[in-house]
Amino acid sequence: PYAERIIIPAQSSEERIERHTTQSQVSQQAIDPQIADSSINHDTQVVKKTLSPAIVALMSEADRNSKAGQLDSAVATIERALRIDARNPILTYKLAVLRLKQSKPRLAEDLAKKAALLAGKDKNLKKQSWLLISEARRQQNNLYGAKEAKLKANSF
Repeated sequence: PYAERIIIPAQSSEERIERHTTQSQVSQQAIDPQIADSSINHDTQVVKKTLSPAIVALMSEADRNSKAGQLDSAVATIERALRIDARNPILTYKLAVLRLKQSKPRLAEDLAKKAALLAGKDKNLKKQSWLLISEARRQQNNLYGAKEAKLKANSF
């Protein structure tokens, strides 16, 4: 089973700049600094400009599932969204948060590292990813690694 990836190219340089700006805005709104809630609070208009309607719908469904305590269902929904857009750092970060909530810190750490790599120039997303890595390491009783990750997060 292969997932189809839909790529919609920007029509002009202004649209590319707008997409870059709004993607950064979305990620800043999407990240929870305390890693307490995996819901992504977003402005629907901004998200619709940067993400496909399918991704937006899947993110909303995952948020509802997470808030209802249905973590397995939320994970499955985000994984489905990642099959559509495998290099989306926000989706990857969101999956990392869910995995941490499922008490799977090793998997959460790996996903957060991937999110940090995919974040590009988005310093806020990189910082939040490294904070999540720190928490995942703390949950694995790797206190030295947690401290290192927190220091790296503070460098952004």
